[in-house]
Amino acid sequence: MMTAQPTLRLCHAGMDSRSLYAFEIFLSRVDTRACQITDEAAADVAFIDIDNDLGRYLLEGHRLLYPGRPLIVSTQKPALHDDPLTIAVTKPVGLAAFSAALERARGLLPPPPPAVEAPLTESPALAPPAADAAQAEPAAALAEAVSDDADNIPDELPVEMLFNRTEPRPANADPVALLRQLEERLSTFYVGSMPDVDLDDPAARAAIYYAPEQFLQGEIARALAHAREIHRPVRIDDASGTALYLDPVSGKALQARSTNAMRALAQLPTRGTVRMSRVDPKDAGRMGALEQRPLEALEWDVALWASRGRLPRGTNLDYPVRLHSWPNLTRLAVPPEAMRIAGLWSRSSYSLRDTVRVLGVPQRYVFAFYSACHALGLVELAATPSAIAAARIIGSRHAAAETAESAAPMRGLFKRILGKLLGARLGEAAAG
Repeated sequence: MMTAQPTLRLCHAGMDSRSLYAFEIFLSRVDTRACQITDEAAADVAFIDIDNDLGRYLLEGHRLLYPGRPLIVSTQKPALHDDPLTIAVTKPVGLAAFSAALERARGLLPPPPPAVEAPLTESPALAPPAADAAQAEPAAALAEAVSDDADNIPDELPVEMLFNRTEPRPANADPVALLRQLEERLSTFYVGSMPDVDLDDPAARAAIYYAPEQFLQGEIARALAHAREIHRPVRIDDASGTALYLDPVSGKALQARSTNAMRALAQLPTRGTVRMSRVDPKDAGRMGALEQRPLEALEWDVALWASRGRLPRGTNLDYPVRLHSWPNLTRLAVPPEAMRIAGLWSRSSYSLRDTVRVLGVPQRYVFAFYSACHALGLVELAATPSAIAAARIIGSRHAAAETAESAAPMRGLFKRILGKLLGARLGEAAAG
């Protein structure tokens, strides 16, 4: 006798109220035993529409939070995904195609743990629910044994050490807590660990600024400006030899150092130890053996490492920020809360001070993201009296709204981390 397959728990993202309504009607035509809608924390599989403005960001964010979860994505154009856990279905999605995708997703799920009879002395209330145990496995596998304090991370900890830990993880580890610890480790790598300061205290406020021109960030900016003038690649050297080749014609950078070595070089003032020179013919052989990366990715990383949660010197905290265009977060390192901050700045004018208060995030998250965007010319501060007055009004309104919102029920982990995107939290459109 064949055992009936369990019903797949399906969550969704990236749909407005109209799309969600159509999706629910569509699901009503699918066998009710095949799948049922649930929230993202309890889901086995996620369904994401990636054709809207936020689709790609939602895909990247969901994969970051749930690395072992199968994802079904709908798109008008066939997409190539290196991720073996991502299943693409082309629009218009038919019942047969969607059912086939569900079956493929089911086949990607880890096998359920064997049933073990609980001892008679054990209270059922103490046993973890089977659904929670199934959900814990992929998340805990990614965040394996991240039990050390984030403050104890050495500055030069290799990126790989965030993932390749050999110690066994604690029994019954909470996957949500582990993911939060992992997020904190990654945030320390990109934005440092500088605590918040009193922004109204001039002495304390001095600690939030740095001078980009005194770091590798400034050296690269000057080198690129010169390379664009002469239309030739340039080389950046330090006391240990060549560190970088920069070619603005192709828009590529060639790193002669590891990521950790570049990070170490970028974090400290150069103090005259870094110099720029033109590329010699003898460099051609070595350049051909180095991997290329986009210049904007290098400039972004170097700005994050130099900033370490600080602002370029002279940045006004009370002028409203204008985001000219979103950074390409699918190709750049994503600092903590980047999508929430960009969403806020893309909707209206908020000062840096108000951004910290409205989003309720550490100052270093906002300051590091601004510094990286500033390095790529994606933001500016509006210094006109009318813009400043408008930002103050908007900030006051949000202060009242945030007070009311603080009493709302706690949202799912995915919604809390991605937060407000272009005016609506995930899933709230359906409630409107």
